[in-house]
Amino acid sequence: MTTTAAAAERLGIAMSGVFKSLVLCTEQGEVVIAVLPGDKRVDFKKICQVMGCRKLSFARPEVALERTGYPPGGTPPIGWEAPLRTVIDESIHDHEEIYCGGGRPELLLRIRPAELLRVSGAIAASISL
Repeated sequence: MTTTAAAAERLGIAMSGVFKSLVLCTEQGEVVIAVLPGDKRVDFKKICQVMGCRKLSFARPEVALERTGYPPGGTPPIGWEAPLRTVIDESIHDHEEIYCGGGRPELLLRIRPAELLRVSGAIAASISL
């Protein structure tokens, strides 16, 4: 699906159950991943507090592809060639399972929150508005 709204509609679930993976860059050039519900916006200040950085911005599409191996629109929260620091919105705990990018815009990954946190090594924190 090309958007979380389209995925939620296709699945017949609320957008809060479809999580998006955003590829961000710190002021030092480190790429980090923020995973949050499709119906929320990213809170850069909160992520900076969690990640210990001063400033974040969205990664350019070519940087996102180079660092994750996936094009924007289908970026999964796991499965990159090299480990990337990842933070997942704490609302993940409100769900028995979630859907997220599966590596291509038309693919989705269905996973239980505890399993995603385990395999990703991510931390859960309040990162959305």
